[in-house]
Amino acid sequence: MLHKNLLEITDFSQKELKQRIEEAIAFKKNIHRKKHALHGKRVCLLFDSSSLRTRISFESATHLLGGDSYFITTQSVTHENDGTKRETYEDIIESLDRMVDCYVVRDYSQELLQVLIRKDFPPFINGFCQVGHPSQALADLSVIAWKKGTTKDLHYVGVCPTTGSGVMESFVYGVLLLGGKITLITPSGIFIGKNKDFHKVTKELIKKYNGNLTLTKEIQNVMSKADVLYVDEWWEPTKYYLQKKMGKYKVDALFLKHAKKSLSIMHALPAHPGREISKEVMYSPHSIIFDQAEFRVYSAMSLLCYLFEK
Repeated sequence: MLHKNLLEITDFSQKELKQRIEEAIAFKKNIHRKKHALHGKRVCLLFDSSSLRTRISFESATHLLGGDSYFITTQSVTHENDGTKRETYEDIIESLDRMVDCYVVRDYSQELLQVLIRKDFPPFINGFCQVGHPSQALADLSVIAWKKGTTKDLHYVGVCPTTGSGVMESFVYGVLLLGGKITLITPSGIFIGKNKDFHKVTKELIKKYNGNLTLTKEIQNVMSKADVLYVDEWWEPTKYYLQKKMGKYKVDALFLKHAKKSLSIMHALPAHPGREISKEVMYSPHSIIFDQAEFRVYSAMSLLCYLFEK
């Protein structure tokens, strides 16, 4: 078993990422190919917020690989029902370290994440802590390789907010790690990034693997060349974020006016049809959104095998 945490997709070398993609596709072809890989292993999911695909994909993956999973909402163990503080993250993790073999963590506060980062064992997988979503990025790249037959020589495009997107940033890292080219369309033509080191990391990846990242606010010229379009949720930490209008950056028939017939459209979900993407586009033949969701299981299986293989 590896004494290694998976905080971001960049924790992989290029060779390792290609191997994980190949493994995910192998699980697509035969989901029962390694049904004893996690025999006797215990995977603890610690989540502080809602989750559908990340939770179920790792629970399902653990089961299919012969292990056992345990789901804990952090609020249920840090506080009593009346809100009284019950236990610190440090004490919770010190106890669980002696009971489980691996963690999958979703922690928007990043307080629990900081406790785990200080440790090497048991290892953890970042299940999206606002920054970093390696299992999503692996699923994204794997479904592209499955659908397109390759991840090479494709023009990737993402449409997202100027402020950044943790999911989109992990995808950008993955594309650049494979030496690919990606364009991000934002209303300002600028991308700040949720990760404070986003631009530093992308420059390093571009220099090492000869990829390219372009930022623009133009749509039609970019879309005429796109092979893959990744639509972001445009999430914001406010209950009113769904009221925000996307204007011309909503992916609809007009946005896709000059798109290739072979274009594949992606969205990490949850989506809000009529807001960032039209219902017609989301359920069109161009959409591989639900194939992308399916690949979350194969991605989780690939990552767990990586951690537990000797």
